[in-house]
Amino acid sequence: GGGGGGGCGGGGGGGGAPAAPPPAGGGGGGGGILVPMYLAIGHFSPHYGIPLSKATIFGGAITNNYFNLKRRHPVANRPMIDYTACMLLEPVLLLGTILGVFFNAVSPGWAITVLLVVTLCYTTYRTGLKAYETYIKEEKAEAEDETSRLLPAGNPNGNKKHFTFNDDHELPPELRAIVKAESGHNLYSVGVLSVSWVVIATFSLLKGGEGGEGVFPCGSVGYWALVLAPTPIIFSLVWYVGNRASAAYYRKVELGYEFPEGDLHWTKRNTRVFPLYCITAGFAAGALGIAAGTILGPVLLELGLLPIVATTSSGFMVIFTASSTTFQFLVMGQLQVDYAMFFCMIGLLGGAVGNTSVNWLVKKYKKTWFVVAILTFVLFMSVFLMGYAGYVRWAVAEHHGKNMGIRSLCPSLLNPHVHAMR
Repeated sequence: GGGGGGGCGGGGGGGGAPAAPPPAGGGGGGGGILVPMYLAIGHFSPHYGIPLSKATIFGGAITNNYFNLKRRHPVANRPMIDYTACMLLEPVLLLGTILGVFFNAVSPGWAITVLLVVTLCYTTYRTGLKAYETYIKEEKAEAEDETSRLLPAGNPNGNKKHFTFNDDHELPPELRAIVKAESGHNLYSVGVLSVSWVVIATFSLLKGGEGGEGVFPCGSVGYWALVLAPTPIIFSLVWYVGNRASAAYYRKVELGYEFPEGDLHWTKRNTRVFPLYCITAGFAAGALGIAAGTILGPVLLELGLLPIVATTSSGFMVIFTASSTTFQFLVMGQLQVDYAMFFCMIGLLGGAVGNTSVNWLVKKYKKTWFVVAILTFVLFMSVFLMGYAGYVRWAVAEHHGKNMGIRSLCPSLLNPHVHAMR
């Protein structure tokens, strides 16, 4: 299936709709599991199975963040989500989704599958190492009776708390104001992410796609100008908020702010370099159908965030990335609204199951290493499932002599009757 039709309805070969709860509790949206399922069980082509996975991931992200917004940081008196990291990394990640969506639209299915397997193999290796490191660290801490330092379980052992838990009158006025501001949710960061989302969505609508007419014909100079237009806007926005973040960081240093374990240090250099890492994650989200959190979670771990903070923050960013890529696929004509809504509801249910299970395990065992281990397991399974599904589809396509080359981005240029059929 997947060769005909302008949306998902043409992608299914008549098989039932596969569904599984995304591993939202582990910080990944589950695209590495969902895409092979849609390909192997639902008989969708990669060009339609991947958009369906994004709609499912979006549903899971909604439930994921319903739980995450209530959680608190394991060391400091603040929300679990690192809003500064999200504000600086997510806009560039959204920019990467534009490239990914285009790549998915024109690339042959085998190329998408190969890139998926290679990406997932490397990510599995790096995440597995991080899970092992976290396990060793937490076992050592438990042996030294320091478990309460790793998890905010009421600090039962009486160990020293981070200074942000102290009474306000014990802090200097300016430091007190910083602590108070950080103790709540950062609406400024949410606003930055919302503006970035609107910029990407607006130019996607103006550009149009296979599923809708844009203000310029597909492939024209005006068309490509609209494709590239978000780039300077997003980079200017990240540059501006990066300056604010670095200024706030240096002021904290001057005031003697005690940074908790796992805090990212937003120096001027880091505000410029770290966001660039996310272009790859955005590209993978748009092109390969895996959740941005599957790539971004390991990236945040490598940057130094605590495992549970990294997975929560990547989960927060996934809701913006998944909704953006789903919207872009709708505009490109690769996803039907009814299919998107159905699989979004499946994701909502799966996210509730995943979060409830992982949260129970964290509270029961007072450990976070298995959160990373869950993500590693999901990635490991994804490698095999995606490789198998890709091989089967390649064999079928080869047997039937199907075209396995580059697809046309603008089919109307090759077939002028496309417009007449709409």
